[in-house]
Amino acid sequence: MKVRVYFCRESIGAELVNARLSRQALETIYDLVWEQELKNVITIGKIWLRFRQSGRPFGHPLKEKRPHAKIAAGDIIEAAGKCYMVMDVGVKGIELERGG
Repeated sequence: MKVRVYFCRESIGAELVNARLSRQALETIYDLVWEQELKNVITIGKIWLRFRQSGRPFGHPLKEKRPHAKIAAGDIIEAAGKCYMVMDVGVKGIELERGG
């Protein structure tokens, strides 16, 4: 299962929860900070908890210089082709639009 974690570059991430996002938005508003192929099936909640509690949750991040130190509301976790937006507590499933 391939897992990617995106951190929002700006403080508007929490306001994007109900907005429609596209793949292009991931490249412009978000920074890919961590990507890993996991052999074991792991729940999104466990990934969120690891990022919430630790600065280096699964080893070395892709990007050392990040907009914030830990996962926050508005950040995105992508696992097995599905996307989830981080809320204040937990995550919420979202759909990304195909177009720009």
